[in-house]
Amino acid sequence: LAQQICFHNASPETRVLYFNTLSEPTAKTLRYLTQFQFFDARKIEAGIQFVDLGVILRAEGLEPASTLIMEHVKKVKPAIVVIDSFKAFDDLAKSHEQLRKFSYEIAVNLMAWETTALLLGEYAPRDIETNPLFSVVDGMLTLHQREQSGEQQRFIQISKMRGTNHSRDEHSFVITSNGIEVFAPRVTIHREDRNTAESRRLKTGMSRLDDLLGDGIPLGSSLLIAGVAGTGKTVLGLEFIYRSAQAGEKGIVFSFEETEERLRAIGRGLGWDLDAEIDRGMVEIVFIPQPDIMVEAHLLMMRERVQELGARRVVLDSLSVFLHKIKDPQISREKTFQLATIVQNAAAVGFFATDIPYGSSQLSRFGVEETVVDGVILLTSSEEAFERQRYMEVYKLRNTAHSKGRHNLIIGPGGINIFPRYPAEPAAEKPPAAMETSRRSSSGVPGLDELLGGGLLERSVTLVSGSAGIGKTTLGVQFILEGAKRKEPGLYVALEEGPAQILKTAEALALPLGEAVEKGLAEIVFLSRAHVRANQFLAILTDKIGARRARRLVLDSASHVVTEGLSSEELRQLLYGLAAQFKALDVTSLLTLESQAMYTTDSITDGGFSPVADNIIMLRYAQVPGAIRPTL
Repeated sequence: LAQQICFHNASPETRVLYFNTLSEPTAKTLRYLTQFQFFDARKIEAGIQFVDLGVILRAEGLEPASTLIMEHVKKVKPAIVVIDSFKAFDDLAKSHEQLRKFSYEIAVNLMAWETTALLLGEYAPRDIETNPLFSVVDGMLTLHQREQSGEQQRFIQISKMRGTNHSRDEHSFVITSNGIEVFAPRVTIHREDRNTAESRRLKTGMSRLDDLLGDGIPLGSSLLIAGVAGTGKTVLGLEFIYRSAQAGEKGIVFSFEETEERLRAIGRGLGWDLDAEIDRGMVEIVFIPQPDIMVEAHLLMMRERVQELGARRVVLDSLSVFLHKIKDPQISREKTFQLATIVQNAAAVGFFATDIPYGSSQLSRFGVEETVVDGVILLTSSEEAFERQRYMEVYKLRNTAHSKGRHNLIIGPGGINIFPRYPAEPAAEKPPAAMETSRRSSSGVPGLDELLGGGLLERSVTLVSGSAGIGKTTLGVQFILEGAKRKEPGLYVALEEGPAQILKTAEALALPLGEAVEKGLAEIVFLSRAHVRANQFLAILTDKIGARRARRLVLDSASHVVTEGLSSEELRQLLYGLAAQFKALDVTSLLTLESQAMYTTDSITDGGFSPVADNIIMLRYAQVPGAIRPTL
């Protein structure tokens, strides 16, 4: 440290005297100095003069050494004087009084010559209380090493510095070819006042995630992406950065487990052109192997990389690995705060992945991170119908009205696909718009419109209840075809029969459904109950309606939205959500329901779904002598 200070300041105008005592001869000092970058041979003699006091100390003691020091000071007139090591004088002094007198004379004489003196020594903490030297000096820097976070680390602390408001904390440092590098994030990373950033918000550009996040994420926010292994944290963070590049914003990933090549491969596997975004400088990936993590040093490195890139999105994968050596929760909290400060000062948005311990109810690895960050996105998974399903929940997001509850997600081509659970009922402050009684949609069934008072109200939801084979599907096809005649695009959503079978059945009944499909006025969508989860229907149909700009929709059959694992109450809530969303999208819908009752009209539906609908049409058989007859 002293040698680095000397070479940094030495010049013909700023002379340095470096006295070696008994601890280390000058020749040895110079030999080891050459391995450091700060060493400059041109400054030897011209700027720095080394003087060996070892011989005179061994032969004559303290007093002649003091005289020799002052003779050199008078001759050279240095700005800096180093005595390495002053501890040698302690060992040679015959008493505390002699040492105090010697130390005082050295200090006073050097002060008189207006020189800065660096007195080095190998002192123990107890020496500070007993050694008279420490009462004479103006400042004291202590360097020590100890085990922390499972490894030996060096620390520096300014214990005393007269006339200055200095840091009193310990700060880690390393010795490299550049010399000593001190890492002091407590001093250098502090929050800046950026009031304007909070009013601006960021849209992620990710499939339906923005729907869950309301108005968007306030700039300067940090979000914890929490979940056990395999819930999609890495993919979510990587897509967040990839969509950033597509939106023209630079992003950076700090990874401690996956190398850059592996992250590139993940991107290629999902169909992204991540390589191109990296090559054009929109995305930067910084890989730090887990054994090489130095929390203090890498915090400062992250700040520099974020600033140099001008990143607007920052991903840390993962925070739990980055802080894994820290055992004190309060230190983990402090380091999380410093990371969040880096993001806030850059007016960026940060996603910090964290591994939750299996079987715990924690939101983070260390149980404190969620109190520091601005938001938490919780990723979970559960086994349903012999397969594991992933879910996302926006647990918190400060100053943002976000969606509540768990939302199903899948990872596949294109990245993460989220299926939001839209609220079944509109918010209290936004009641549903009234349906105009003068605006009607023809059912397409001869004679039915008269029974309905002129047709179905636009935006209404109609349940068609009946047993198998009574004509529910045919009624739905006629409803779609009537819309095609009126240039109103329609969606026929089938859960049991494929499009080919539905077209063949329609053709047998002389219903021109195929022609309407060819003209783009109708689309048959088959959603397999084996592959599409019940909680995905709402998002899928919302997208289909938007893409087709559909005005009419048939869901055949709503009874079979799910094969197993969903109770009648859960199915009823799902249908409520579908009905509310169809109305919000200005769609007139018809939902068929399977009924076990062939003849009786005592029960409208088997699951108590009648409150979902605005209209109910019951198809039943009536017994007549020698036959049964379908009735409406």
